[in-house]
Amino acid sequence: MIYKIKKMKTSEFINVLENNPDLPLSFEYQQGSFARADFHLTEFKNVSFDTVDCGGVQNNWQEVHVQLWENEIPEPHHRVDTTKALKIFQDVSKVRPNLSEVELKFEYGNANFHKAVLPIGTLEIYENQIIIKLGADQTCCKAKDRAETAEEKAAACCSPVVEISKKPRVNLSNLIATNENSCTPGSGCC
Repeated sequence: MIYKIKKMKTSEFINVLENNPDLPLSFEYQQGSFARADFHLTEFKNVSFDTVDCGGVQNNWQEVHVQLWENEIPEPHHRVDTTKALKIFQDVSKVRPNLSEVELKFEYGNANFHKAVLPIGTLEIYENQIIIKLGADQTCCKAKDRAETAEEKAAACCSPVVEISKKPRVNLSNLIATNENSCTPGSGCC
């Protein structure tokens, strides 16, 4: 079964682990590139965001970030399957609860891929494995996203730059003195 995910909550991921015991887990961090099969789940972070957007509105939300890590020395006999991953989630929640009803993301990086926090994009469940295809987050403008009309969106953030009208350039050598009190070169007034 293939599930396209908009946002997967921690509780939903744990439910997948519980309902599919002993299946190997594979993480695809970009198309065609997978975390090594001997990855570890090394850190579980309850992350709270407190932001102010460009429209001056405060935003608060939480996420859970789970770190995928590969040892520098490959470990051919180390594997994390669904049962082992579930046990790690349970061990973590004995120390402090994971936020269960917030989005779950995975933090990953290696020598060929910058460290990034990636959401789950697609979950593929097969008889012999589960493939977790990590997606990519994009930046957004919350002020523009909040706006409802085209006019509100245009004014919400980074509205188009209004070009300042250009003043005509005047060549000073073409100026003709019309005032008797003006000083001209060679008149001796200066």
